[in-house]
Amino acid sequence: MKSAVIYARYSCSSQTEQSIEGQLDVCKKFAASNELQIVKVYADRAMTGTNDNRPDFQQMLKDSEKATWDVVLVYAIDRFGRNAIEIAVNKQKLKKNGKILISATQRTSDNLDGTKNLDGIILENVYIGIAEYYSAELSQKVKRGQLESRKKGQFCGGGVPYGYEVIDKKLHIVEEKARIIRFVFEQYAIGMTVREIIDQLTTLGIYHNGEPFKKTTICKMLANQRYSGKYELHGVEYDNIYPRIVDQAIVDKVREKLAQNKQGKQNAADPFLLKHKVFCGYCGRSMLGEGGSKNGYVYHYYKCCGKKNYHTDCPKSQIRKETLEDLVVNAIKDAIKNNQVFERIIDHLLKTQEELYSDSAVLANLLDSKAHTEVAIQNIVKGIEKGVVSNATNKRLQELENALAELEKKIAIEKTNQIVPLSREEIEKFYTECLDKHPRIMLDALLDKVIVFNDYLEIYFKN
Repeated sequence: MKSAVIYARYSCSSQTEQSIEGQLDVCKKFAASNELQIVKVYADRAMTGTNDNRPDFQQMLKDSEKATWDVVLVYAIDRFGRNAIEIAVNKQKLKKNGKILISATQRTSDNLDGTKNLDGIILENVYIGIAEYYSAELSQKVKRGQLESRKKGQFCGGGVPYGYEVIDKKLHIVEEKARIIRFVFEQYAIGMTVREIIDQLTTLGIYHNGEPFKKTTICKMLANQRYSGKYELHGVEYDNIYPRIVDQAIVDKVREKLAQNKQGKQNAADPFLLKHKVFCGYCGRSMLGEGGSKNGYVYHYYKCCGKKNYHTDCPKSQIRKETLEDLVVNAIKDAIKNNQVFERIIDHLLKTQEELYSDSAVLANLLDSKAHTEVAIQNIVKGIEKGVVSNATNKRLQELENALAELEKKIAIEKTNQIVPLSREEIEKFYTECLDKHPRIMLDALLDKVIVFNDYLEIYFKN
């Protein structure tokens, strides 16, 4: 009596454990009628047959190298695989190890006694071709269906990003979480590090799953372009699937900063405040932050990358980090102490803030629609009080009340996107305190670049 193993597989959610059990039942009956002794069962659940990256399948191939069993028994050839090339390769592996593949329901190229089944050679290839065709056709239908669903703005599955929820196949904003997302993006855009953002959230009592936000969570959040309302897949961009949570300008600013940070990681314990802003006055190349130690003392400095990376004879010597940063920060403080400069900065900010705050056409339209809807409801209520009641009246009242509820929801969302105006006093206080408390934010906001020579430096402010 020959010994055999059974390999069973089902591939999608429409099939269940019963599919595996059904395959095993047929295979066991075949084994009993053909004097095969089943010694082991390998089964992959919810695994595709278009490739052989299946745990139990790979284990079966590995075991075939040293195992004493003779036959791999499957319900049908498509359970072994649906890729003609991989089926041929894996059958050859079994053959090399002295094993054969037999189907309980289909003719195969090998007989149980090891002889060739001539008509089975043709039929087996037909079965494989049909299985591969079915798999390819099904894949096309699924992709076509998903494409149409995406065109309608429907969510087609996968992980739901933080800040969204699925209702009736569409994504909706969870406003409580959306406010956290906006806060994270805005803080990072003005220069806060991920660690500082997490500390702020924790101080405010804002947690994720009952714990302080993790660095990986915040980093994934910042890298998720879906929050801008845009989503690209297979070269097609969709703007109707993910409702916008973060303004595109802030997303672009965050993307720029993330790209800069990839060029050179920032030391969280001792950040270089002038990173990406310092340039050599002699060769024009960037000056990079470096660190070293001498006699047990750790020190940091800026060094021309021309000398470091390109081995040029640039005459620029390295400069201590603290020395350069103190010079620049003090120069900005002196500029702020100049009343004319300070007043010009604040006037410009107030003007910009007013322009942004007044640009609220969407909110104005929503408020106007709400007012008209409330008037219409009041008119119907007055009519009902006077005895004017009908099915049409009740239906119209219900429609208006539903419309009012939807408008109030949209107004609440739009208000969270509006800028909260700051007073002149608040702006003055921010600028006077921020250089000491958050120098990196101020440098990022005001400083364009610093050109350094050996005996002097040039500081350029943003316009």
